[in-house]
Amino acid sequence: MNLDEAARDDYADLGLRALTVVWSHPDGTDALVDICFDRVRRRGSAHRTFKADRREGRRVRQTLLGCATRCRPPTEGPLIEVSVTDDTATIARRVWAELSAHGLTDIPETQTLDMAAALGVANACESFLCRFPRHVEYAAIQIASPERVLELVPPEMLDGKKVQKAFHVTTLYLGRDACKDPVLLQQLVGLLGESIELTPTSVASDPKGTAIAVRNEGEFPCENAHPHITIANAPGVPPAHSNELLDDSHADDPCRTVDSLPAGTRITGTFVFRWP
Repeated sequence: MNLDEAARDDYADLGLRALTVVWSHPDGTDALVDICFDRVRRRGSAHRTFKADRREGRRVRQTLLGCATRCRPPTEGPLIEVSVTDDTATIARRVWAELSAHGLTDIPETQTLDMAAALGVANACESFLCRFPRHVEYAAIQIASPERVLELVPPEMLDGKKVQKAFHVTTLYLGRDACKDPVLLQQLVGLLGESIELTPTSVASDPKGTAIAVRNEGEFPCENAHPHITIANAPGVPPAHSNELLDDSHADDPCRTVDSLPAGTRITGTFVFRWP
């Protein structure tokens, strides 16, 4: 946290234009600590760093008090002070106005934006964290019948490759990074546990891997330009090779084989989230 000049020194060499937001409480430091502690407690498991339970509560409160006491706002550059008692929309509008006034790029007026929708997405992402025991790696459609999937693949396309034990269509990959598309994440959270019928269109294969392309003409939310099921890969080849295998830029690759599947081919899956 950028609480004082010493903590802000690591930005000095970057030449960044920073807008500093200072949080305060009209009743002073103790009241600020109290409301911050209460918010940490109410966030529960959605807060991955602090947990203000009976065992950790005192330590968390001391940490918050130490931060509030140590805080020294900068004496130069744009700065606004906001009260933690203000509602989120009010604070967001104030910060947005300052960014508009001092930023190097033009940003839309808040009147042209749907603040309620944006806060709704943020709250949905927050509640998402409470539903899972640890960091989610990806969202997917888990295929219900693996044997049905394998029936669609010519046996020779599996020679020398390791076949996946289970099959899925990745709809959103997170890895260890923050989600870059919270709206898509919110849509997928809303579909969690629901079933869907998928339409496989073709089987593609090369010496490195084999995958089934899945049609998506708006049937399901997905970040991947080439929705697919990774079937098998040669030793040492990651499943991500399927994206390259299905890309049109490899259409003329003599090592690549694509077999169209019969019209009306269907498989069933369920929307899920997976972690490492």
